[in-house]
Amino acid sequence: MEEMYLEELRNQFAILKEQLNKQEIVNDHLLRKAMKSKNKEISRTKRVVFVSALSCLIIFPMTYMTHMWSLGFAIATIAMVAFSAAATYYIHKPVEELNFMKDDFSTVARVMAKFKKQYDNWLRYVAPTLIIPWLIWGCYEFAWKNAPDGINPWLMSLPLIVGVIIGGLIGVKFHFKAVNAAQDILDQIEES
Repeated sequence: MEEMYLEELRNQFAILKEQLNKQEIVNDHLLRKAMKSKNKEISRTKRVVFVSALSCLIIFPMTYMTHMWSLGFAIATIAMVAFSAAATYYIHKPVEELNFMKDDFSTVARVMAKFKKQYDNWLRYVAPTLIIPWLIWGCYEFAWKNAPDGINPWLMSLPLIVGVIIGGLIGVKFHFKAVNAAQDILDQIEES
């Protein structure tokens, strides 16, 4: 009698263990699908950067032909945009190489943490280092060198400054979308 009771307990334990394993597999699969979905937000940010850079690389040389800018400023701008696009590619490459459905969570977490850190460093250090001197040079090229007599160069600089502020706000918005998506992935891994 006691042997039958123990055998039934073993069977119930085996069934329970099998159900828990299935539940863990389902939870793991759902978590991976959620991470893959969040990665789409990161990829969208990269595409926006590349489309913006390509547009700039096509349009800016045309603005040079209007003699609004010097050749040096045009080349520096194109080099800055190309550098930024290359850095975006470099930062996003490890994320693109992840297979969210197969890679272990520690690898995904490590790559996401590095991605987030590189994005934050870019916003804090590199972007101001590039944009502030470029803006000062651009204001000089556009307003002070080309200002007609009697027009205040600061007034002529205003559209350029407003454009940089609007572009910067759009860039920051996409920056935080990517960083928040990476943080969501890290939070999901930590909760599992």
